Amino acid sequence: MFKVRNHFLILTGALCSFLAQAQKNSDVLARIGNRTLTVGEFKNRYEQNSNLSPGEKPSKEEVLNNIVYFELATQEARKMRLDQDPGVKDQIDILLYQELVRRKVQPEIDKLRVSESEVLSFYKESPLVRTKHIVLLTRPDMTEKSRAELKKTAEGLMKRAKENPSKFSELAKEYSEGPSAKTGGDVDWGARHKLLEEFYEAALALKKPGEISDVVETPYGYHIIQLQGIREYKDIDKVYKNFVVRSIKEKRGKSIYDAYFEGLKNASTVKINESLL
Repeated sequence: MFKVRNHFLILTGALCSFLAQAQKNSDVLARIGNRTLTVGEFKNRYEQNSNLSPGEKPSKEEVLNNIVYFELATQEARKMRLDQDPGVKDQIDILLYQELVRRKVQPEIDKLRVSESEVLSFYKESPLVRTKHIVLLTRPDMTEKSRAELKKTAEGLMKRAKENPSKFSELAKEYSEGPSAKTGGDVDWGARHKLLEEFYEAALALKKPGEISDVVETPYGYHIIQLQGIREYKDIDKVYKNFVVRSIKEKRGKSIYDAYFEGLKNASTVKINESLL
C-alpha cells in the first residue's frame, strides 16, 4: 500500500475532518467535493506538519495535495458506506471510548497529588537496576530434549561465571547469543516495566554488585545475570521520577475510572445474565 509521509498529514481522529465549512468565500483556499478549506485552517495544518520533523519542512503544495487526497478518500469511503462496515465501526467505537476517557476521566486523575514519600515507596519496590547477562536463546520449535540440553549448557556457564565473576564479560562475549554479547552482556540501566518480569525479579534478588544469579528462564531463553548496581533514589533523574508519579496516579486513578463508569451504568440499563458466564 502507498504510504503517505507522516509529516504531511496529522490525523486528529477518525471522526475529525481536516476541513470545515468556510466562514467567508474570500477565505476559501480550496473546494473539495462538498467541503471547503479556509486559508486559516490550511495555515494551522501546515504549521503542525512543519513541526513534526525539524529540519525537514514540507512544501505548501505537498501539504495541500495530501489534505486534498485525504478529503477525497473520506468522501469516497462514505459513498461506499465503509463507515457502516462492522470492522470500521468497531475502530470508531474504540476511538470514541478513548476520547471519552481522555475528556472525562483523565483530567480527574491528573489532578491527584502524589507525595514525595509515595514516590520513594514506589521506587523502593521497583528501583532501576543495571545488569549484565549471558543468554542462550530458545526457539518455539525446540524439543524438550533440546531445551534440557541448552539449560544444562547454561548451568555450566553459570558455574564458570560464579567461580570467576571478574571474567563474566569475557564469557558473555564468547557464549551469549543476545545483541548485548558484543558489549560483554551489558544491559545498562533497566526499570521494572522495561525488563522481563523474571529477569527483573532475579536481578533484584541479588544483594550486591558482582553477584551472579542462578539460571533464569524467560520466554526468550536461559539467562545468567550479574548485578552491576541498583541506583539510589537520590540519583534518579526527573524523567524517571515523572514516570513514577504518573504510574502512581494511574494506579490510584483506577477508583476514579471505576466510579465514572459505575455512574454511567447506574444511569443506563445494563442487564447481565451471570449464569452464562
